[in-house]
Amino acid sequence: MYVLLLRLALGLYGVGFVHSVLTVLKRKQAFFGPAAIAVGVGFACQAASIVIRGVERGSIPLTQTYESFSFFAAVAVLAFFLVYFKYRMASLGVFAFPVIFIMTFMANLDRDSAGSIPAVLRLPGSEWIYIHTPSVILAYVALFIAFSAAVLYLLQERELKSKHPRMFYNRLPSLEICDDLAYRALAIGFPLMTLGILAGALWAQTVWGTVWTSDHKILFSIFTWLIYLFLIHYRFIAGWRGRKAAYLSIAGFVGVLVTFLGASYFTDLHTFNQ
Repeated sequence: MYVLLLRLALGLYGVGFVHSVLTVLKRKQAFFGPAAIAVGVGFACQAASIVIRGVERGSIPLTQTYESFSFFAAVAVLAFFLVYFKYRMASLGVFAFPVIFIMTFMANLDRDSAGSIPAVLRLPGSEWIYIHTPSVILAYVALFIAFSAAVLYLLQERELKSKHPRMFYNRLPSLEICDDLAYRALAIGFPLMTLGILAGALWAQTVWGTVWTSDHKILFSIFTWLIYLFLIHYRFIAGWRGRKAAYLSIAGFVGVLVTFLGASYFTDLHTFNQ
């Protein structure tokens, strides 16, 4: 049942994906209302899928990579609607809808609906994983919002300086709104990322000892955390805003992508989650 609901969610998210593609190609909003409704219904299906998966397994369904993708997509939908209701930022959907669709598509690649909990997660001390994984995914969603706001800031800045602004970009939010959203998302994402890394370190230390310090994915995550620490420092201490903060936010999210996706193929200790 959970697989059927997940596939239904994917189909509904496809409406949002088409909206994003047409919006970029036509440089104006294309049927945003129907797309937002479809994504909202898709979220309900996906949330039900996650709950059913958890009930079937008797645990939080976040121990497999595909479950993490599904959880990321569901949280991203919530984040999009929270931002939209506060800022009326429909243009954020151009970034959010494709990511939600892709993450759900990757979650649909999982054919093992009865997958068991990996043995390493049943060891004493592994309870930390249920703090580590949700915290990290929530952080990544918040930092994705910060990244999207940073890109929108740079696009709007360029269009404001252009002598021939285009119709689509004239519909972008103001520079102040983009910067404020990036700041707020960073203020949420960085503490969650810190919590996730600390919980993961405690769990890894309990299960693997000091071997975990050489894991590629862990090293990438620490490097990414340092980028965001640098950004936090200069936003709070030096008052960085605007273009400088936007570029650094984009660089940080590149690190998130490498950590969340790329580093998975070069890691040893995280292979249980494949």
